[in-house]
Amino acid sequence: MKFTKGRPKTVILHISTSLGIPTNIPRFASRTTILSNRRASILDTSFKQHAKEYIDSDRVYIINNPNSFRNKFLKRNKKVTIVTASYNSENFIKQTMDSVINQTIGMHNIEHIIVDDCSTDNSPEIIKEYALQYNNICFVSLKENSGSPGLPRNIGIELATGKYITFLDADDWLAPDGIEALYNILEETNDDYVVGKTIKVETKEQSIVGEFASIMERRSISPFDVPHFFHHMGPPSKMMKLSLLKEHDIRFPEMKFAEDKLFFCDVFFHVNRVSTTTKPIYYVNRTDDNPSSLTRVTNVLDKRRSDLNVINYIKVKKLSIEKEKAALTRIYETDIVKTFDSWLFVKSESKEDFIEILEQAIETTKNLRYDFRKGFKTPFYRAAIDLFLEGRKDDFIKLFEWSKRDKNKKYVIQDSFPYYEVPFLEDKYRFIRIPMLAKALDSYVVNNRYVQTFEIYGDYIDNINTVLIRDRKRFDNEVHCDFHISGNFGQLQVNYKDLDKLKNSLFTVFIRYNDYQLINIKRILKTQVTHGKRNVEFYTSLANNLSLSIKS
Repeated sequence: MKFTKGRPKTVILHISTSLGIPTNIPRFASRTTILSNRRASILDTSFKQHAKEYIDSDRVYIINNPNSFRNKFLKRNKKVTIVTASYNSENFIKQTMDSVINQTIGMHNIEHIIVDDCSTDNSPEIIKEYALQYNNICFVSLKENSGSPGLPRNIGIELATGKYITFLDADDWLAPDGIEALYNILEETNDDYVVGKTIKVETKEQSIVGEFASIMERRSISPFDVPHFFHHMGPPSKMMKLSLLKEHDIRFPEMKFAEDKLFFCDVFFHVNRVSTTTKPIYYVNRTDDNPSSLTRVTNVLDKRRSDLNVINYIKVKKLSIEKEKAALTRIYETDIVKTFDSWLFVKSESKEDFIEILEQAIETTKNLRYDFRKGFKTPFYRAAIDLFLEGRKDDFIKLFEWSKRDKNKKYVIQDSFPYYEVPFLEDKYRFIRIPMLAKALDSYVVNNRYVQTFEIYGDYIDNINTVLIRDRKRFDNEVHCDFHISGNFGQLQVNYKDLDKLKNSLFTVFIRYNDYQLINIKRILKTQVTHGKRNVEFYTSLANNLSLSIKS
């Protein structure tokens, strides 16, 4: 999805007087300021009302309004509403719309609402052409750019008449049977919400996004029973009851970034039962032909500042501890702390800008009802934040630099559990736990089967589900291996006939545990150090012999 920052517009906020907010401030800026400075004391109905005002004003042009007298008279309510927010999407919008038209559920069962955010390219003309051909394609054209997908999506929600609703970005596309698959599950279960498999398409490869959400078929469960459910917070592959949004006034905040997190937090806080499916539903476009995707162009620091607004918004809701922890732990660990575990931070010349955001995030934890660190899933990030809270900022920074730069990390096994040995720390942080570690041992071929033995250590050996060989570039090109584990030793076998099923490519061998988590089987082929002024490297030669290289 591409969106311009836009020029701040001065509009009258009819609902702001009750919040004590000036009515003549730029709309986009005011919403963000409210979330942080007013302790997120903003009513969801404000975004609902703003969308309604737009629909009833002369600032929009609508073709095939689902709420027109003709459609109401003919009772043309559809099974599913698909909402697309569009801005300068001429290169992709045809593919997007065609993927909707060609759905196996039948286009006559779909209502596709496309809201164009005052594009400057030819996309409005393309959308209009489709709308004139299909009376269930609603084209909404905004006369002023809003600068965020929030308002266009909210307009779509207000116009929607389908029993269920889903969202599709203007540069992405749907699997042919995606809508039918989600619709059938909701009809069978009467659940509030369902999510399927999302595929990220890059120029040279494809991968699964948020695999934990689509690793298995689940029906009518609590969202809090799905591990990492709050980690997949974007619109792709999700369908929900429209009544859920209407009854609880759930809308997208009008923010450039993190509006998805706020919206889906509200959805998850209100759903009772959810389902998941392994079926591919949605393809996210991250090809080189789509360099202006908002996800790519948004500065990472701007993203993290938006996350601070999300934190404040959630805190003000006074949720149960279970719900609050599920939402906030994801932000503190995965969004805030994990940002430091990146080359972007390690190579940054403005590390203090990152540190300032972390300090602000920690400030938000001081009045929580629990220790926010206890929910961290990754021991490495827990150790890092502990160092920071002890005032050891330099060690905090050095830890992430070591994590990214050291190619020969030393692993230590103590009482059958794996640890990193951090060479520059001498206290309790010298050894940092690793959840799971597998190391290759011997390998050989017998009876036309490849056999690999390995060591394995960690917390979840009893929860290992499978060993798989997966294509690095295609998500659907993989085979599962026979395996056996006894204590800390394992063996995998794969028949060469099974490998005939695979397309030519490069593959990685994974061990899957806890249903969705993956680890590599590490094979150490070389160890390199700098000794004096020379590089010393022990490595495996082409003839599989232990060898040594010394270079100045």
